[in-house]
Amino acid sequence: MTTTTGPKTVHTSELLERLIDMEIEPGAEFVVELLGPGYVLGAEWVDLPKSFYESENGIILISSSVIDHPFKPRMVLLPPFPIRDVSESNSFEELREFASEGRLTAIVLLRLGNYAVGIAENEQLVITKTGSRYVKGQHRKGGQSSNRFRRNREKWIRELFDEASEILKSRINQYPGEIDHVVLGGDRVVLGQFLKRADLDRSLMQGLLPQRLSVAQPGRKSLDDAVHELWSYRVVEYPN
Repeated sequence: MTTTTGPKTVHTSELLERLIDMEIEPGAEFVVELLGPGYVLGAEWVDLPKSFYESENGIILISSSVIDHPFKPRMVLLPPFPIRDVSESNSFEELREFASEGRLTAIVLLRLGNYAVGIAENEQLVITKTGSRYVKGQHRKGGQSSNRFRRNREKWIRELFDEASEILKSRINQYPGEIDHVVLGGDRVVLGQFLKRADLDRSLMQGLLPQRLSVAQPGRKSLDDAVHELWSYRVVEYPN
């Protein structure tokens, strides 16, 4: 049975260094495939986690050529950004170009009570804004008091969403037509409600990345962590 290692998270800079190491291996010959969404994996790519069979950003396959066998699986990567130009080559140039491509990405981190908004350009935060809105989480009384609390809580949540969306739109407006992607972080249900309330432009929604960033407490540090996570790949490796 084929044994794989991973998946593990590899930052773009680490990946680029790894490609150099692979290139200088004695007798190294590789086939590098960049496949877009809807790809189908061959039988040689076994033992992969389920998420590697259905990535909405596409997938990257690296094989080595070996005697008596045209391809030997070496590495599988799930990219953080969507693959738009499908390619197959015997070099890492297309992969390097994809990994090093300049991107302007809007980041929204949101949990009930707190938000953080940032614009990242080539892994650098160029704009950040954090804020909070009171949203009480529990109410133990019943009757009219409970109904009043529910209405107040809904109001607090709307105010939080409205403030975060206005901040997001105002920051995006500083880069008219230049935002490549939008990525969200936080609780899935809360983010879904936020998107309905925010009513973002269709062009922005088309650039919404499918992955959801992990965040415990939205703030300045969580934006830095989000940028590092966003420019990282999920990687599975096969034995040489």
